[in-house]
Amino acid sequence: MPHIPLDLRAIDYATDEGIVVRACRAFLDVRFIGQNGSLIPFECFVDPGAPFCVLPYSLWRGRRVSWTRLGTRLRRIGNPVPGVLTWQGARCDLGQTSLYLVDLEAGHRTGPYQVTAKFVRQRLAPAMENAAILGMNFLADNNLRLELEGIMGDLSGDLSVPASY
Repeated sequence: MPHIPLDLRAIDYATDEGIVVRACRAFLDVRFIGQNGSLIPFECFVDPGAPFCVLPYSLWRGRRVSWTRLGTRLRRIGNPVPGVLTWQGARCDLGQTSLYLVDLEAGHRTGPYQVTAKFVRQRLAPAMENAAILGMNFLADNNLRLELEGIMGDLSGDLSVPASY
């Protein structure tokens, strides 16, 4: 089972009480598939608190990612569920695309993997356009294992990929 290392990035903050706190995100090297078949690098981070993946407008529209629309509204037990297909106040379409996971150190990539995501319909603030989010559904849909370990204030981790990829 190959392992794709996570690029764990931390930012330290100080509170008004002088306490230092650390915020962390787990980034991956990925390549989305473009409409012309090209591979498109884009920042992505794994967010185990996100139920769905989120692709910013600047990625799917601006970089011309190949994708299929699955719908514009979601229902649960026959009833519409308002607000599920929004992100940061912007309306989204639900869609599917594919990406490859890349291990730059080892020089290999695996995939393609299915990405079911919210495709944000408009450009947002620059900070919201800088990275795509890989939510819990990405791990479940692709049978991936997320491993994180905190040791003495540092965090390390990787994604374990099924051998069939």
